[in-house]
Amino acid sequence: MADTKATQQNGHYSTVAFLHVPKTGGTYLGQRETDAEAVIRPIVYLGHSYVGEPGQDLNPIYLEHDRENARNVLLSKTMENYFVFSTVRNIFAWLVSYAGHAGGWNPKYPALKHYDRPHANQGFEYLIKVIANREDQWPSRKFIHCQLFSSKGDLVVDWINRQETLDQDLASLAPRMGLEYRKKAPQRVGATSDYRRFYTDELIELVSKTWGRELSLFGYDLNGCSAQPGLVGREISKEQKGSIKYFWSDDKLAIAGAEVPRR
Repeated sequence: MADTKATQQNGHYSTVAFLHVPKTGGTYLGQRETDAEAVIRPIVYLGHSYVGEPGQDLNPIYLEHDRENARNVLLSKTMENYFVFSTVRNIFAWLVSYAGHAGGWNPKYPALKHYDRPHANQGFEYLIKVIANREDQWPSRKFIHCQLFSSKGDLVVDWINRQETLDQDLASLAPRMGLEYRKKAPQRVGATSDYRRFYTDELIELVSKTWGRELSLFGYDLNGCSAQPGLVGREISKEQKGSIKYFWSDDKLAIAGAEVPRR
């Protein structure tokens, strides 16, 4: 996915780039388990990057367990060269997918050295309570989709797919940006088809309180895409990029200068 293409967007030219939040269908998008011929192309693959100041900031998703990859930080100025898209996922589904990954539920991906494997092996409820009560080891009670924001709080993406409607969203993005899109077979599919069966009333309440800001921001509830639209849709306007801020260090979400409290 190293090919690039300059496309016109709002009067200037941009290279299309994909920022990959773990467990949101990025392996499928990049066809990274087969021929690596992405379902949408040509694009630049930014991987699990974070936007900040190299040498000063560290990538939150690696911060506590992989210092080498924690240095995977991109300059904000670099991102200005790209039209950046990413994918989000319902937190309820994301947590089940993450538990399956960390616990090696699919024997094809045993994840024997995963840092959350001991927690996952004590059960889903135990793992979720561990995650919801920690601060720095990602995933934590802070934003799971923290990569969508820079260390200075800026929203760095221009387009957001929903994992639940990924192919439809990519099919809409492709002609808009002059890209080729071709639907392919799913990859790295989880071991369970209905994430909701993992949730008790207590866990539903815990997730809703802990990640309520994120659920509302992207328009999700237990059953998937909420009937109440999220604050951000697929296309991110300049106004939204200027008004929506999230600061990982302080776990602070602010909209139009006003802090959004946890539920």
